[in-house]
Amino acid sequence: MKETNVSRNTAQQTEVTSYATPAGEKTGQMAQAFKKAVGDHHHIAQRAYELFEQRGRHDGQDLEDWLKAEHELTGSISRK
Repeated sequence: MKETNVSRNTAQQTEVTSYATPAGEKTGQMAQAFKKAVGDHHHIAQRAYELFEQRGRHDGQDLEDWLKAEHELTGSISRK
C-alpha cells in the first residue's frame, strides 16, 4: 500500500511541475484564451438576442443579429 501512495505522489508532482515547462505555459495560455472565447461567445449571444427582441422577435435574421452583435462587441466580423 505504501508503494501506491508513493506512485500517487510522484504522479501528482509530475502534473504540478509540468506547468512550469514551456509546454505547460502554452497550455495555460490556451486555457485562458478558451475561457475568454467562451465569455465572448456568451456576450455576443446575449447581445444578438437583444437585437432579435428589438426587431420584434421576428425569425430569419439570426446571422445578421449575430454579426452585428459581434461587430458591436469586438469591432470585427468573422464569417465561418
